[in-house]
Amino acid sequence: MRLLRASLTVALACLFMMAFTPTAAQARTWAVPKTTATSAPTSLEEFETQLMVEINQARKANGLPRIARFDGCTDRMAESWGRRIVRTGAFEHRDQHQVIRRCRTSWAGETLIRGAGLSPQSMVTAWLNSPGHRVILLSKRAELAGVAVASDAQGRLVGVLNVVRTR
Repeated sequence: MRLLRASLTVALACLFMMAFTPTAAQARTWAVPKTTATSAPTSLEEFETQLMVEINQARKANGLPRIARFDGCTDRMAESWGRRIVRTGAFEHRDQHQVIRRCRTSWAGETLIRGAGLSPQSMVTAWLNSPGHRVILLSKRAELAGVAVASDAQGRLVGVLNVVRTR
Protein backbone atom coordinates (compact mmCIF):
# COMPACT_ATOMS: atom_id res chain seq x y z
CA MET A 1 0.00 0.00 0.00
CA ARG A 2 2.82 2.38 0.90
CA LEU A 3 4.54 1.68 -2.45
CA LEU A 4 1.30 2.32 -4.34
CA ARG A 5 0.78 5.63 -2.52
CA ALA A 6 4.38 6.72 -3.22
CA SER A 7 4.04 5.79 -6.90
CA LEU A 8 0.77 7.70 -7.15
CA THR A 9 2.33 10.76 -5.50
CA VAL A 10 5.25 10.72 -7.94
CA ALA A 11 2.92 10.31 -10.92
CA LEU A 12 0.73 13.22 -9.77
CA ALA A 13 3.79 15.40 -9.22
CA CYS A 14 5.01 14.64 -12.75
CA LEU A 15 1.61 15.44 -14.24
CA PHE A 16 1.45 18.72 -12.31
CA MET A 17 4.92 19.74 -13.54
CA MET A 18 4.06 18.85 -17.13
CA ALA A 19 0.82 20.83 -16.97
CA PHE A 20 2.36 23.98 -15.50
CA THR A 21 5.79 24.07 -17.12
CA PRO A 22 5.95 26.08 -20.35
CA THR A 23 7.12 24.18 -23.39
CA ALA A 24 8.78 25.50 -26.52
CA ALA A 25 5.39 25.48 -28.23
CA GLN A 26 4.01 27.75 -25.50
CA ALA A 27 6.93 30.17 -25.62
CA ARG A 28 5.58 33.34 -27.16
CA THR A 29 7.79 35.58 -29.23
CA TRP A 30 6.93 38.49 -31.49
CA ALA A 31 8.84 40.58 -33.96
CA VAL A 32 10.75 43.70 -33.07
CA PRO A 33 9.79 46.28 -35.72
CA LYS A 34 12.58 47.45 -37.98
CA THR A 35 11.40 51.07 -37.87
CA THR A 36 8.94 53.20 -35.94
CA ALA A 37 7.22 56.52 -36.40
CA THR A 38 9.55 59.47 -36.13
CA SER A 39 7.21 61.26 -33.72
CA ALA A 40 7.58 61.06 -29.95
CA PRO A 41 6.00 57.95 -28.42
CA THR A 42 2.50 58.49 -27.03
CA SER A 43 2.45 55.43 -24.76
CA LEU A 44 4.95 53.40 -22.77
CA GLU A 45 4.41 50.52 -25.20
CA GLU A 46 5.41 52.75 -28.14
CA PHE A 47 8.38 53.98 -26.08
CA GLU A 48 9.53 50.38 -25.55
CA THR A 49 9.22 49.61 -29.26
CA GLN A 50 11.17 52.73 -30.24
CA LEU A 51 13.80 51.82 -27.65
CA MET A 52 14.33 48.42 -29.29
CA VAL A 53 14.55 50.04 -32.74
CA GLU A 54 17.25 52.40 -31.37
CA ILE A 55 19.11 49.45 -29.81
CA ASN A 56 19.05 47.63 -33.14
CA GLN A 57 20.33 50.71 -34.96
CA ALA A 58 23.26 50.84 -32.51
CA ARG A 59 23.91 47.14 -33.03
CA LYS A 60 23.87 47.60 -36.82
CA ALA A 61 26.26 50.56 -36.57
CA ASN A 62 28.63 48.23 -34.71
CA GLY A 63 28.39 45.42 -37.27
CA LEU A 64 26.05 43.24 -35.22
CA PRO A 65 22.79 41.58 -36.19
CA ARG A 66 19.58 43.09 -34.89
CA ILE A 67 17.64 41.51 -32.06
CA ALA A 68 14.69 40.45 -34.19
CA ARG A 69 12.30 39.07 -31.58
CA PHE A 70 10.85 39.87 -28.19
CA ASP A 71 10.46 36.88 -25.88
CA GLY A 72 7.40 36.58 -23.62
CA CYS A 73 9.24 35.19 -20.60
CA THR A 74 12.12 37.66 -20.89
CA ASP A 75 9.66 40.52 -21.34
CA ARG A 76 7.69 39.48 -18.24
CA MET A 77 10.93 39.38 -16.26
CA ALA A 78 11.84 42.91 -17.42
CA GLU A 79 8.32 44.19 -16.66
CA SER A 80 8.29 42.68 -13.16
CA TRP A 81 11.74 44.09 -12.38
CA GLY A 82 10.71 47.54 -13.62
CA ARG A 83 7.61 47.44 -11.37
CA ARG A 84 9.80 46.40 -8.44
CA ILE A 85 12.19 49.31 -8.97
CA VAL A 86 9.25 51.74 -9.22
CA ARG A 87 7.58 50.26 -6.12
CA THR A 88 10.66 50.03 -3.86
CA GLY A 89 12.93 52.72 -5.28
CA ALA A 90 15.78 50.17 -5.10
CA PHE A 91 17.70 50.76 -8.32
CA GLU A 92 19.71 47.57 -8.63
CA HIS A 93 20.30 44.74 -11.08
CA ARG A 94 18.55 41.41 -10.76
CA ASP A 95 20.60 38.24 -10.45
CA GLN A 96 20.61 37.13 -14.09
CA HIS A 97 20.61 33.48 -13.03
CA GLN A 98 16.91 34.04 -12.22
CA VAL A 99 16.25 35.03 -15.84
CA ILE A 100 18.33 32.13 -17.17
CA ARG A 101 16.52 29.63 -14.96
CA ARG A 102 12.97 30.90 -15.42
CA CYS A 103 13.21 31.54 -19.15
CA ARG A 104 15.37 28.49 -19.85
CA THR A 105 18.14 30.36 -21.60
CA SER A 106 21.90 29.87 -21.65
CA TRP A 107 22.85 33.52 -21.08
CA ALA A 108 21.16 36.74 -19.94
CA GLY A 109 22.21 40.36 -19.65
CA GLU A 110 20.46 43.39 -18.19
CA THR A 111 20.71 47.14 -18.53
CA LEU A 112 18.90 49.63 -16.30
CA ILE A 113 18.33 53.35 -16.49
CA ARG A 114 16.34 55.90 -14.47
CA GLY A 115 15.91 59.59 -15.11
CA ALA A 116 13.70 62.49 -16.09
CA GLY A 117 13.23 63.61 -19.67
CA LEU A 118 14.58 60.41 -21.19
CA SER A 119 13.94 59.45 -24.79
CA PRO A 120 14.67 56.12 -26.47
CA GLN A 121 17.69 57.76 -28.14
CA SER A 122 19.07 59.23 -24.89
CA MET A 123 18.66 55.89 -23.12
CA VAL A 124 20.65 54.04 -25.77
CA THR A 125 23.31 56.77 -25.79
CA ALA A 126 23.66 56.53 -21.99
CA TRP A 127 23.97 52.73 -22.15
CA LEU A 128 26.55 52.92 -24.95
CA ASN A 129 28.57 55.42 -22.89
CA SER A 130 28.66 53.02 -19.92
CA PRO A 131 31.25 50.29 -20.51
CA GLY A 132 29.33 47.55 -18.66
CA HIS A 133 26.04 48.37 -20.32
CA ARG A 134 27.69 48.72 -23.72
CA VAL A 135 29.01 45.16 -23.46
CA ILE A 136 25.47 43.85 -22.88
CA LEU A 137 23.82 46.03 -25.53
CA LEU A 138 26.39 44.98 -28.14
CA SER A 139 26.76 41.37 -27.09
CA LYS A 140 26.91 38.81 -29.90
CA ARG A 141 25.04 36.46 -27.56
CA ALA A 142 21.88 38.61 -27.48
CA GLU A 143 19.15 36.87 -29.52
CA LEU A 144 15.86 37.77 -27.82
CA ALA A 145 14.78 40.72 -25.71
CA GLY A 146 12.37 41.88 -23.09
CA VAL A 147 11.98 45.55 -22.30
CA ALA A 148 10.07 47.57 -19.75
CA VAL A 149 9.64 51.30 -19.30
CA ALA A 150 7.69 52.59 -16.31
CA SER A 151 7.21 55.90 -14.52
CA ASP A 152 7.99 56.26 -10.82
CA ALA A 153 6.37 58.51 -8.20
CA GLN A 154 8.91 61.29 -8.93
CA GLY A 155 7.97 61.32 -12.62
CA ARG A 156 11.21 59.65 -13.71
CA LEU A 157 11.28 56.91 -16.29
CA VAL A 158 12.71 53.54 -15.29
CA GLY A 159 14.00 51.39 -18.13
CA VAL A 160 14.85 47.69 -17.95
CA LEU A 161 16.28 45.78 -20.89
CA ASN A 162 16.87 42.05 -20.62
CA VAL A 163 18.55 40.23 -23.50
CA VAL A 164 18.99 36.46 -23.63
CA ARG A 165 20.53 33.66 -25.65
CA THR A 166 18.50 30.50 -26.04
CA ARG A 167 21.17 28.01 -27.05
